[in-house]
Amino acid sequence: MPKVFQIHEEDLAELERTLPQLSESMLPVLTPCLRTQLRRCKIILSNVRWNYGPPTDVEQIPAEPEEGYDR
Repeated sequence: MPKVFQIHEEDLAELERTLPQLSESMLPVLTPCLRTQLRRCKIILSNVRWNYGPPTDVEQIPAEPEEGYDR
């Protein structure tokens, strides 16, 4: 049975915020191999966010209805 690891929401958000900034700042010097590795890291983070399933399979919590709008 594979190990299951935990990542806190704040840490995941920090990684999601930082990775694009890092890749953008390094763009002029990125080799094709490094670009592929960064792309893979983004995919892994996305998988963690969506619990390794398509986003459509994730429970959606509806927003509060707008004032004056009846359900």
